[in-house]
Amino acid sequence: MSSLVVVAVYLGAFAIAVLLLFELRNLAWYWHAASVAVALAIGLMPPIQQYAGPAYDLAVGALFIVLMVWGIGAPLFHHNPDHAHAHPHHR
Repeated sequence: MSSLVVVAVYLGAFAIAVLLLFELRNLAWYWHAASVAVALAIGLMPPIQQYAGPAYDLAVGALFIVLMVWGIGAPLFHHNPDHAHAHPHHR
């Protein structure tokens, strides 16, 4: 497998995670904690023998990146929905 394909897939996974952070930024903290826990479980489990190979490794790696970046990135993209209304405009 070409290293260009690997880099492209992993950058795409990172981009998907960042887009999810922008779109789903108001989810509760426990969803992000669960995402990190699932990413660690996926990353630490041994490969399934019948699917083992470069494509499997690439798919599991991409899934790991999406879940881990989305889970860890939550504090960076936290948005308070009442922030726009917290300071009334005085005219």
